[in-house]
Amino acid sequence: MTALILVITGILLLLTRIIGVRHMMLVVMLARPSCDRALEWLKADFGQQSGPGAAFNALVIAMAVVAIAQGPEIILSGPCLAWAGFLLAAAASLFYTPDPIAGSRALLSLITYAAVFASSYALVRSSRQAAHCLAIALGSSLVPSIAALIEIALQPAILSGQQRLQGTFTHPNIYAFYIVGVESVIIYLNCSANIAVSAFVRRATFIYAGYLLLLLLLTQTRSAWLAMLLIVIGHSVVVDRRWLVVTLALPVALFIPGVAERLADLQSGTIDAGFEQLNSLAWREALWKSTLEWLAANPQGFIGYGLGGYKSYVPLFFSRSGEGIAVGAHNTFLQIYFEMGILGLTSFAVLMSTIVFRLFLLSARDFKGSFTMLMMCVGYLLVAYSDNLLDYLQFQWFFWFTLGTVCALGRKIAYPSPHRKLAEAG
Repeated sequence: MTALILVITGILLLLTRIIGVRHMMLVVMLARPSCDRALEWLKADFGQQSGPGAAFNALVIAMAVVAIAQGPEIILSGPCLAWAGFLLAAAASLFYTPDPIAGSRALLSLITYAAVFASSYALVRSSRQAAHCLAIALGSSLVPSIAALIEIALQPAILSGQQRLQGTFTHPNIYAFYIVGVESVIIYLNCSANIAVSAFVRRATFIYAGYLLLLLLLTQTRSAWLAMLLIVIGHSVVVDRRWLVVTLALPVALFIPGVAERLADLQSGTIDAGFEQLNSLAWREALWKSTLEWLAANPQGFIGYGLGGYKSYVPLFFSRSGEGIAVGAHNTFLQIYFEMGILGLTSFAVLMSTIVFRLFLLSARDFKGSFTMLMMCVGYLLVAYSDNLLDYLQFQWFFWFTLGTVCALGRKIAYPSPHRKLAEAG
């Protein structure tokens, strides 16, 4: 498998050399959401923990290094500096991790998220280029959307609510969060003062948004439903009241098989006693309570118990995880606090605050678009509260690429003349 990864990496680097860094980055962002299950299948087929997806990760990091080398001003932007601080906190926690391999993989994943964000700064130097990047982000959802139809045709139980839709992704939750991101991009494209779209595109994307909402319901991911609801309500009240039609149609969603059952499930299994079967929310709350109680008795210090270390410790204080089964924290904030300590949680708060501040500055010129991105950040933080969001690479790439594209619109990067080739040829 290592040889296969090296071969794939070499091919990708050669292709990058041929078509340029800019175009290759766009190709990766367009194609990668469609490859998740295929790459996981290859990894499982070879029986290895690292698969061909590592080649794409290496490529993304390499392209970000090239972008920063040719335009070092990028790293001096506030959000990129905040990303650097968060990565340093993650790296420092590796000294205490009980699982260096898992910790190193987690750090590399975080680096790719930062790399995607930084690369978008190199790609965007005008509204036209930003529109191109966002069109690529939206286009990346076409194959997963078509695959979802095929999945429904092959597994009719999805329509009856007995199975969950996951498209080209490895888990329904990842697909659901990705759909929320795509919906946010559609809303942004139709309301931003910086992006001009035709009447046909507006109608087409509105219809597509309705189709994606149906797919979102079929994923049966309640946190994504709530995030989408907040984004739509916020947009309807502040920006465009026509979107209130979507909220008025919510009662109809209860007639879709599986939706009412998923909501009703929260009413049962709420007591953590004996062998009582807990619902997913109550199970999470029991896990969080056990984690915080254990931390109170065993303070994790300034830099935590080590990146990737939560799963190694959870059997010590949470019996419901199952014998020999290591579960994630299912709460991104708690995971960061446990593994990276106060330093990690503070640096993450600084990162998100810097993004919010950047969007706030952009609101003077593009209030509607900036507000939409702010609501997408609210949705991101909401789903982070109840899921292992740092592990969802495809969603993270989409989120940070989109956010970086919008943030880059508000910052003019003056490349030295020898380095203009990056923007023009690559």
